[in-house]
Amino acid sequence: MKWSRTNVLVTGGSGHIGSNVVKKLVERKAASIRVIDNLNAYPFNQLKVYGKEFQDADRVEMVRADIASKDIGKHFKDVDVVFHLAAYADVAATIYNPDEDFRTNVLGTYNVLKSSLDAKIGKYVFASSAAVYGNQPPPTPGEPPMFREDMKPNPLSTYANSKLWGEYEANLFYKLYGLPTTSLRYFSVYGPMQIPKPKSHSWVIAIFLMRALKGKPMVVFGGNQVRDFTYIDDIAEATVKAAEAAGNEGEAINVGTGVPTRIDSLAETIKKIVETKIGMESTIDYGPRPKGDPLGGYAATSKARKLLNFTPQVSLEEGITKTLDWLLENKNLTPDYV
Repeated sequence: MKWSRTNVLVTGGSGHIGSNVVKKLVERKAASIRVIDNLNAYPFNQLKVYGKEFQDADRVEMVRADIASKDIGKHFKDVDVVFHLAAYADVAATIYNPDEDFRTNVLGTYNVLKSSLDAKIGKYVFASSAAVYGNQPPPTPGEPPMFREDMKPNPLSTYANSKLWGEYEANLFYKLYGLPTTSLRYFSVYGPMQIPKPKSHSWVIAIFLMRALKGKPMVVFGGNQVRDFTYIDDIAEATVKAAEAAGNEGEAINVGTGVPTRIDSLAETIKKIVETKIGMESTIDYGPRPKGDPLGGYAATSKARKLLNFTPQVSLEEGITKTLDWLLENKNLTPDYV
């Protein structure tokens, strides 16, 4: 693919993942990049926080629009590649507000798919989630399961279910109508510029670091859950590679590190890094595991290597340290509710 001849549209492009994908596209010198975002995801100025990564780039156009709107298709004119990253992206929030989950993650995703088909785009990349796996039986008692793409999904939340629907619909648009689609199952994303939403238990690395820096205890809800923490730059790189690589149409592909980490172990790692780097002691408290929060597992990565030519580059300790450095430089962006 020659990015210099490629016009790109990124839904949700002023969010945490979206802004990093746009940054990658700017670096690759994409011919034009259109960002669609309703700017409603956070209780602060998203463009000020995330948009600074691309606002000054002359090839980036910012469009404030809602993907659930019937007329969203008018923004797909002359587009070659679509990255559909916009979502109501919080497990806890979707449980409390299933109406918005359906409106954005189902109706909105359908609108983006249909608009992509009508515009005859060359590639559609969908941001799905490892949440579609839910709980899976471990191969060995007491050992975390490796999530393989051929496993039967088991969504435990409305968010996970809507993401699975998005995958199935993308696959049908490929098989029935010939729209080249690829779905990426992101495992636990973290890194600089990630700011938790109110009442959320997602984005645990950001929450733990912010609370530690405030002198508050890190609260481990459950503790035995396993996650595969994947650094934001690796997530963005895999996303762009999904459009660059041929032969992944109609596929659902894990994007993770292949390394399992327990949440209670994560808290201990963050405690050690914070104390070593800035000499600040931190404490750990415990609480019950939230509803809809799966025990989890870690990614099988062979399919990503084969079909995306992707291998993650950032270790967990390195990524936590980079995130801590960013938080220390941007203390004003830590919300009061964390």
